[in-house]
Amino acid sequence: MKTAILVVYLLSSFVAVANTATPPSADEIVKQACAEAAASHKKVMVIFHASWCSWCHKLDTMMASPECKPLFDQSFVVCHLDIAESPDKLGLENPGAEELYAKYANQNCGIPFYLIMNPDGSVIADSRIKSHGVAPTGKGDNTGYPGSRPEMEYFLRTLRETTTLTPAQLKIIKEKFAQK
Repeated sequence: MKTAILVVYLLSSFVAVANTATPPSADEIVKQACAEAAASHKKVMVIFHASWCSWCHKLDTMMASPECKPLFDQSFVVCHLDIAESPDKLGLENPGAEELYAKYANQNCGIPFYLIMNPDGSVIADSRIKSHGVAPTGKGDNTGYPGSRPEMEYFLRTLRETTTLTPAQLKIIKEKFAQK
């Protein structure tokens, strides 16, 4: 009986420690995604999000829908970096994610915010609306979840410029994201 109690105690202690473990670093996640993208001839889409962010959840839901998931999967290795959590959920944040976000987004960008990278880690696009030819580090308003017409137009333009998705496939994404 004492052995059984000890085993239960040790298992519960292990579960408690495992649940409070630090999430993987942003660097680890991005490096792994880049390696996978290189092996599968895809790009990397890094999405900055938080557990409390309803627009982040909506973006994830739409991208994971049966209509859109195969299209995103054929073009991207998608990874998420957790930032801007509430004080009681700071343990969810990926170490180094805030710094990576700050490197590419201005302070008022908000989330969700995405970067599109080549497998070598070079950023080729982000979710800030910019004119054609402006570098990924150029200024622009964040599309966040592409809910408005200008946001959707930019989102589709970014996909058109960074993937081999066909016009018919882009139309599927546009129609799914337009659903309320």
